[in-house]
Amino acid sequence: RTKLGTPLIKAIVEENTPFQFRTFACSVCHKKFNQKANLLVHFRVHTGERPFKCTICHKGFSHKGHMQRHKRIHTNERPFVCVVCHKRFNRKDHVLSHMKSHSKELPYPCQVCSHRFYTKNDMLRHFAEHFGQTIYACSFCSYSTAHKGHMRKHVRIHTKERPFTCPACNKSFSLKHNLDKHIQTHSKKYTFVCEICYKRYQSNRDLEVHHRSHSGERPFVCSVCHKGFSHKGNFKVHFMSHNEMHPYQCNICKKKLTSKQNLMLHYLNHIHVKEYNCSVCNKSFNHKGNLKVHFRIHTGERPFQCPVCGKRFVRKGNMRKHERIHTKERPYKCHICNKTFYSSSNLSAHKRTHTKEKPFSCYQCGVKFSQKGDVVKHERIHTKERPYVCDVCNKAFYSSSNLSAHKRTHTKEKPFSCNHCGKKFAQNSHLKAHFLKHLQ
Repeated sequence: RTKLGTPLIKAIVEENTPFQFRTFACSVCHKKFNQKANLLVHFRVHTGERPFKCTICHKGFSHKGHMQRHKRIHTNERPFVCVVCHKRFNRKDHVLSHMKSHSKELPYPCQVCSHRFYTKNDMLRHFAEHFGQTIYACSFCSYSTAHKGHMRKHVRIHTKERPFTCPACNKSFSLKHNLDKHIQTHSKKYTFVCEICYKRYQSNRDLEVHHRSHSGERPFVCSVCHKGFSHKGNFKVHFMSHNEMHPYQCNICKKKLTSKQNLMLHYLNHIHVKEYNCSVCNKSFNHKGNLKVHFRIHTGERPFQCPVCGKRFVRKGNMRKHERIHTKERPYKCHICNKTFYSSSNLSAHKRTHTKEKPFSCYQCGVKFSQKGDVVKHERIHTKERPYVCDVCNKAFYSSSNLSAHKRTHTKEKPFSCNHCGKKFAQNSHLKAHFLKHLQ
């Protein structure tokens, strides 16, 4: 115990860091705390004070939370539930310890304490607690954010409030920037039209920038790695990645920062992202529309039909790309080998065969891939996610191609035929193995 004249609290400002965090140090053991109240609670360890008594057995505790936790022994209350197997516990630290057994199923680790979480938002909400960050929770849904203004805007989705009204046509909007964009439609005309895809623009400069998506022109070239970009903004963002002054990278948005403290605070910007969870496979999405499209994987719904051949698609964009097979339109051209493609994404993927670039890396093990789809499939090895479910036997698969191959075991379809002897096979790999026999 300290003498009465000894100061109990000493405030310290940590120097030599990009941010100054005020801490309070215990004068007995020199342990530091971010808040004065936490230090006062800690000091009961030295004074032996136990002001909180159990009303059942009268045991004393220095923390109110410890007393409440103890009372659950008497009531057999188990409020903490494992999000993976739904086992219940009476203490939070017990459920956290138990969940480590599911570590492969908890893919999101906290960057401060290494606790792992089932969803990205659970990790971010927990992460904010390390900084004493206030989290605003929506009373209508599971959305949460570290920014009060974001919550105010979000609530309007539920209340249907539209406080911003256009003075020209009286149309109302929930967000001011949506009103500002709308007002421009009254004052500006989209008179510049792309002769390839007929998309319209307000200025000739915007049209010229758009033309690069068809021509493959990339006038902005990185002086370090010689990678080309069609937009100056994208080039600037890329160039920063070479800057050795930004060694700390956010594993969510890949932004690089100058220090670990900046990275920690940057993570808080991701907390306002809303998660919409799929009720079938529990995959989460930032936008409700993305969840709606994803859900068609499970229902088998394909609402978009090609008017030429009748083939159906989950996404409208995929149907539009498919239609170019019939029209022979290939507006995207590689400036290295002059090969043309139906879509800009196919062109981008093709260009990586020239550059050998592998920009997509697994957030778990760091393995790199040249195609985004490949890293998405690979990450399912870690998350155990199997979103593609057979509607006949309910067996689940990592990829749609595996599901399609499996379905042929039910339909007995054999679409792959040997052009040498005419024998048919259900799997392309079986055809390849068979064809080798003709070469022997």
